[in-house]
Amino acid sequence: MTTFVFLSSVPALAADVAQVMTLKKIAEETAALNSQKEIIFQTYQADSKSCWQLFAVNDCLAKAKRQKYQALAPLEQLESALNAKRRELKEADRMQRLMDKSQSPLNASDAIKVSP
Repeated sequence: MTTFVFLSSVPALAADVAQVMTLKKIAEETAALNSQKEIIFQTYQADSKSCWQLFAVNDCLAKAKRQKYQALAPLEQLESALNAKRRELKEADRMQRLMDKSQSPLNASDAIKVSP
């Protein structure tokens, strides 16, 4: 009986490990996106600071903002996709835990109630 319980839990453990690795990969990709965003923000700050040396400050600032938003747009789309994937994995994990809980054998307190 113990062997059956162990063998039946192996696929669940493998799925958990795969989800953890996927969540770890998502976290790494999110960190990489954040570092790219930081570089874009630093570039924007340097560009906007240099605009104050020019005569047409507003035009230069508008151009710097436009470049910043154009550079951030694909990163924000990737971040949104990563967040959706993370939520999907967490929801699948939650559903798996609920199914495991509902399919578990009688608890010790339930066994006491059933026995005369």
